[in-house]
Amino acid sequence: MNGNEVWNEIRSIHETYTDEIERRLGSFSEVWARHDEGEFLRELFFCLLTPQSNARRCWETIERLSGDGLLERGCEDELAPCLHAARFKNKKAAYICRARERFTRGERLVDVLDMFPSAHAARMWLVKNIDGMGCKEASHFLRNVGWGADIAILDRHLFGTLAEAGVINEVPKSMSIAGYCRIEEQMRRFSYQIGIPMDHLDMAIWYRKKGEFFK
Repeated sequence: MNGNEVWNEIRSIHETYTDEIERRLGSFSEVWARHDEGEFLRELFFCLLTPQSNARRCWETIERLSGDGLLERGCEDELAPCLHAARFKNKKAAYICRARERFTRGERLVDVLDMFPSAHAARMWLVKNIDGMGCKEASHFLRNVGWGADIAILDRHLFGTLAEAGVINEVPKSMSIAGYCRIEEQMRRFSYQIGIPMDHLDMAIWYRKKGEFFK
């Protein structure tokens, strides 16, 4: 499939599923409007679980642990055996506990985010201050709490499609912060060219690869 065929496929997906995409993005905006600390923390913990793991199963894990009270109170040794959906479960249990400690004994996550003038600034703070959170995870979290209109959740699915479409030359083997921002800017230019907003484009590409919409 050449680049123009990929562009046309993405346009077709977006045209077919625009209402569903807008509904999903609207549900994320509602999270921001509620500004509920517990909800924000669950989204943060979810995004800490997702690297190299199935997102749907990770969210099911978050919901189960929250229902049991373990997400809010469990120590690393209690959480790790429950994280079967996530790779590197011991590390991710530690990440959750460190983030939880920070935001339940001191500053609130919602108040921290309110300090920043843009999602880009908030993302850099998250990457520098939350163990286990890279640019992709921070972008995913911000999108899920309604602050992701102009940032990209760059994972292997998006990289593959961007390479197929001729937006980038190849799928990167590793990713620095500067490299992430550079490809994000290339995707932003692509969104202008194809006439699809960044957050819509992200979801259309995800659907192209996975055949569904999810968090």
